[in-house]
Amino acid sequence: MQEHRRHARVAASWPVTVRTGDRLLRLLTLNLSSHGAKVGLDAALLPVGAAAHLRLEPPGSPPVDVEAIVWRADDDGSAFFFVGTGCAESRAAVTSRAE
Repeated sequence: MQEHRRHARVAASWPVTVRTGDRLLRLLTLNLSSHGAKVGLDAALLPVGAAAHLRLEPPGSPPVDVEAIVWRADDDGSAFFFVGTGCAESRAAVTSRAE
């Protein structure tokens, strides 16, 4: 099957804290790219378009904080797209630690 993604993803199981509205969820990533993260959810799926703050915890490195929106909601979790003014720095930090 041909890959149609614009940004390559790498499988990564990092602890992540997702804060959206008054909800705070401690979860794990499923995969990462320079522009987003797929997060496994065992609770109700977050609505597409919801704003969220993600604190990614790469092993052996300091946490990376990113602002994001829910880009897609799947049966196994939600895909987050990184947004905001610190987005370029966050992308670089996530990408360098995921490789």
